[in-house]
Amino acid sequence: MIVIVYGYDGSGPGHWQRWLHNELRQRGETVSFPELPEPSQPRKDTWVTALGAVVDAATSPVTFVCHSLGCWAVDHLLAHRGSDNVHAALLVAPPSPFLLFEPVESFLPPPRERAAWAPIAARSCLVGSDDDDFTSRAEFAELSNELGVPFHFIPGAGHINVASRYGPWPFALQWLRDAGALRP
Repeated sequence: MIVIVYGYDGSGPGHWQRWLHNELRQRGETVSFPELPEPSQPRKDTWVTALGAVVDAATSPVTFVCHSLGCWAVDHLLAHRGSDNVHAALLVAPPSPFLLFEPVESFLPPPRERAAWAPIAARSCLVGSDDDDFTSRAEFAELSNELGVPFHFIPGAGHINVASRYGPWPFALQWLRDAGALRP
């Protein structure tokens, strides 16, 4: 099962996560794009609880596809309950763990526990850019190293969202194939 996790304020029309959700549904894949509580006023505990319920209800291992703050929600989930019933995670443009933005404070600092990621690290991937307004390239590289997750660098991609022209994004589909998350 593929679970798409948006960041602060959700992923609105035109976002690559909406495109991916539609593509996966058209292909007959099992995909969930849960509406997390209060996306404009997110709370770590409520998001982690909601994601935990999705993992518990899944009849096959979950592959997360996360953007921005959604990456930290999954990081907290894994630190809290481990990787049971989780296959892999795509972490796209997580914000700096030192971000000064009140609406996301409950997620910071993220746990970044290598041991929690170890069972799924080889199948997971962190994606970042050199001109993301919320994270530096050095922070992406450090996070990749901390979690033991491979890092895919995209120059000039901004926050990898609608504002940086990321609507359809075939990379996400290819990563799902490579991670063994799509049906044969």
